[in-house]
Amino acid sequence: MVSRKESAADIVVSVGEDFPEVVVESLSVTKNVDIETIYGSGQTLPDGYAINQVSYEGSMSCKGNRQDLDTAFFDDNGIPQVLGSITITHLDGGETAFYDILVTSEGYEVNSGETVETSYEFIAMSKSIGGDKDADPSDATEDGDAEAAE
Repeated sequence: MVSRKESAADIVVSVGEDFPEVVVESLSVTKNVDIETIYGSGQTLPDGYAINQVSYEGSMSCKGNRQDLDTAFFDDNGIPQVLGSITITHLDGGETAFYDILVTSEGYEVNSGETVETSYEFIAMSKSIGGDKDADPSDATEDGDAEAAE
């Protein structure tokens, strides 16, 4: 049996509250996990590991002059400002959202005979899938320590 797969045309991207639907040519988001392996004295295989950080970074390009998005990403002086979220609505209606967005790079490309393209690279502080937002495990540990102290 053949089933329909999600394509770029099926995805709706919203940038904050001011831009509920942005036509995106390409969107790429990567989750990076910094893991350090721990070795005991005289061992060649690790004894354990430590997760140092989790980060999200992405890029988005739009056909046409979308410099109007600058108002969501930058203040009046062109300095990046924190955007509440970028939300991706999938074919099945589910949502993936990235929160506390900061744009790290902006580009504008013009080629002879082609449509102009506006692109942005960004970092995000957290992610949610279907409404379940990332939680910092250290917050849970601190809450547990506080409850245990009571």
